[in-house]
Amino acid sequence: MNNIVITGGAGFIASHLAKSLESKYDRIYLIDSLVRTSTLRNITHLLKNDKYVFIEADVADFDFTSLPDIKEVYHLAAIRINRCVQFPAEGHKSIADSGMNIVRYCAENNIKLFFASTASVYNNPKRFPIMETDPCEPHTIYGAGKYYTEGLIRSFAKSHNLSYSICRFFSVYGPNMDCEGAYTEIVYNWLSSVKAGSNKITVYGNPDEKILDLVYVEDVVNAILAVSKNWPNDVFNVSTEEGISISELIKVIEEQLEVSLNITILPENRTDIENKRVGSVSKLKQLGWSPNSTISEGIKKTYQWIQTL
Repeated sequence: MNNIVITGGAGFIASHLAKSLESKYDRIYLIDSLVRTSTLRNITHLLKNDKYVFIEADVADFDFTSLPDIKEVYHLAAIRINRCVQFPAEGHKSIADSGMNIVRYCAENNIKLFFASTASVYNNPKRFPIMETDPCEPHTIYGAGKYYTEGLIRSFAKSHNLSYSICRFFSVYGPNMDCEGAYTEIVYNWLSSVKAGSNKITVYGNPDEKILDLVYVEDVVNAILAVSKNWPNDVFNVSTEEGISISELIKVIEEQLEVSLNITILPENRTDIENKRVGSVSKLKQLGWSPNSTISEGIKKTYQWIQTL
């Protein structure tokens, strides 16, 4: 048997990844505590196929040795950054403890490991686009836990010859995206408002100064496939290398949805969000990857999905 595990399996990126890997494996175990994604909405269609097995469990203390013939693990599970702020002990367990459990399991059982890290490992970058070699000094529990897990992976790679790939995701959006909170969920919130017949949106802080590196979910999945093809034991940014301001994003939404948005600007009330994050993908391009979806195409596809909810 040729089986794999995807943690956070009911979530946003994982649901797309699971579908893309369907033909390659005999069984795909989707493990999720459903804390971040409270339903199976994203994977209901997948579970009609016996190849997929859903397991509701906390990755931090799950016994992975109970699963047969696992060849690869794709570790995408993590609670949200703002939940980590609200519940720091839970955040540590979700990211750091889960990291130790999974990394050790893979290392001791000769299982290849993909890890979904984050641009939150970078803090106050001094240049743009941000390179993978730039300093990592995360100032959030979420970012710190991700960077700690990266360190665990590198350590076990030396001691156990663990084969791995790490991707640091920037601002991912698209169908199945998280439906609440900040960061790229402004895309969901604003498009949902338009669907509901309202043109009112709220922006926190200066919309010209806030720069997001928005990367469409299909491009993210293709990046995962690219780095897990040869398992180069390296870390890669996953971004578009092109930042877009909140003001520019609003214009794109207005053009694609043919609406005029009524904008309310309020003071920024969070300290865990950088004003600008734009990543270099020069390393990833050496593997033949490049982002294919424009922001206009991505917004249009995301709105089409939202209209089905």
